[in-house]
Amino acid sequence: MRILITAVGQRTEHWIDLFTALTDRPDVEQLTVYASDVSPLTVQGLEGLARHQARFRYRLAPHLMAEGRTGHMASVMFRPGSGRMVRDERPDVVHVIGEAAYLSTQQAVRLRNRYWPEVPLTLYAAQNVVIRFPFPFPLLERRAYRAVSHALPITPSARQVLRDKGYRGPVTIVPLGVDTERFHPMSVRPRRSFTVAFVGRLEPHKGISDLLRAAELADCDALVVGDGSLRGLVEKAATDRRGRVELRKWVDHSELPSILARADVLALPSLPVTQRNLVPWIGIPLREQFGRVLVEAMACGIPVVGSDTGDIPHVVGASGLVFPTGDVAAFADCLKRLRNEPGLAQRLGTAGRSRACEEFGWQVIADTLCRTWRGLIAPVHRLRAPSPRPSSPPGRPTPSAAGSDRGKEETR
Repeated sequence: MRILITAVGQRTEHWIDLFTALTDRPDVEQLTVYASDVSPLTVQGLEGLARHQARFRYRLAPHLMAEGRTGHMASVMFRPGSGRMVRDERPDVVHVIGEAAYLSTQQAVRLRNRYWPEVPLTLYAAQNVVIRFPFPFPLLERRAYRAVSHALPITPSARQVLRDKGYRGPVTIVPLGVDTERFHPMSVRPRRSFTVAFVGRLEPHKGISDLLRAAELADCDALVVGDGSLRGLVEKAATDRRGRVELRKWVDHSELPSILARADVLALPSLPVTQRNLVPWIGIPLREQFGRVLVEAMACGIPVVGSDTGDIPHVVGASGLVFPTGDVAAFADCLKRLRNEPGLAQRLGTAGRSRACEEFGWQVIADTLCRTWRGLIAPVHRLRAPSPRPSSPPGRPTPSAAGSDRGKEETR
């Protein structure tokens, strides 16, 4: 099976783990990634995988309207003409990492239609709130939905958004994943004060202020990993609660398990917001679409706490505690409960590890993707296969023996 995947945008590092899981499979003959406007860490990951896996290759295309300039991946475009970089590929399936309304998704559809029109096309979908974009984006969405052979939303909410927007084709939920070998429970954890960890962007919609206030109310330490516009707020908290609040810059993904091992609980207190950085007259409601760090902590056997916004409750499941969005007192109570009930914390951590391995491991996700793709490819291969020649009735000559003139006529 030969796979072509398209992807754009800065937050793409975690896909390297999926690409690795796919190329490790014996049924994947070739995986090609066609990407643009990705982060330097993503480029490093693509280069490393290409060096170590002969069945993997990538093409970095120039782009127009970078995410860093517009604030949204929907605006990123492959530079016109760059599709020639992959026109000699012979994929069995094309998979698009991007929403239906993305400009790059429209380019991927046109690329498929131009070079491999019979090849199935699958679409990643994470949008968990119905967003009514102005013209021409609804037209672009409908055009993409007509081209998609199978949609692959990451949560039930994302599946419902697809249906609400008019997609009627087949759907399989395929969540984001975690490397359960890299992220695993540490056998020895250092002795320290009860600590709540946060990993992510230091922005208002991540609930940074609520995190700091809840940690103070619960009288526990806070370990904050990340960067963003609220960095100064965390630095002030580190000064006010000296020795109780620690701020660390972004770390390499390989270092994150050892960082998480210092925590007793990981929190994701996200808040709903409306984004207006694409164009000011269009408000884009944002709700936490998944919270990948939750499954990373679960894989490490660390209980998780999250607000009830977006898909956080779905991801947390029975592996942690959920509190009403914005309710700092309830958030602090969750932290106190996990500190005061070690048996509960241990049960949640064990349940989280099991769920991470059974549902969110990249190998499990690669299995689901390949099973879906094989189901789409099989009918195409049957159509491509030559029909067997009918056997001639007894006493009649076969076509090959029917005479040279007739044979010439049939092949003209």
